[in-house]
Amino acid sequence: MGKNNMAGSNDAQEQAFDEKAFEDLYRRMYPTLKKYAVYLVKDREEAQLLLNDVFISIWKNKVIPSNEKAYLFRAVKNASTNYHKKARVKLWHIDGEEETPEITDLKETPAQIFQNKDRNRMLYAFIDQMPERRRLIFYLYRIDGFSYKEIANLLDISVRTVEDHLVKGFQFLQQKVLKNESAFR
Repeated sequence: MGKNNMAGSNDAQEQAFDEKAFEDLYRRMYPTLKKYAVYLVKDREEAQLLLNDVFISIWKNKVIPSNEKAYLFRAVKNASTNYHKKARVKLWHIDGEEETPEITDLKETPAQIFQNKDRNRMLYAFIDQMPERRRLIFYLYRIDGFSYKEIANLLDISVRTVEDHLVKGFQFLQQKVLKNESAFR
């Protein structure tokens, strides 16, 4: 195979990749793709994680396919298929174990689980209100576990800029949480 194994890519038909083209693609396609991902995985948080992975892959490969809409929808569909396969494998592994270790009842009550899910949804909604670049950096750091240096290299910015975005992001979240304190008790 050729150098580029991305589905839907053809060297003669690829658009030039630069930061502005990537941001434009992200801005145009993210809302629609998010709805599609939520529809496929039935979980808003997982859908956002899948979308982040798709856009990070595009960023790393530094290629924007000419038929970007078809490529992105296929990438989200493939990511959701992989998500469901992993979930099934985990269930099979647990069910297939001959000896299940005893689990003490330290789990949260259903009410606590529901309350924590609501809090997480609110936090993701607050994060979605951040400017796009800050939101991307925040997800890369907090969700995907990238270091400051890795994010700086990935986005071709300084480590100091990454720190600045994260500090402002955390301040923004702190303000939002304090305004909605009753939901976070």
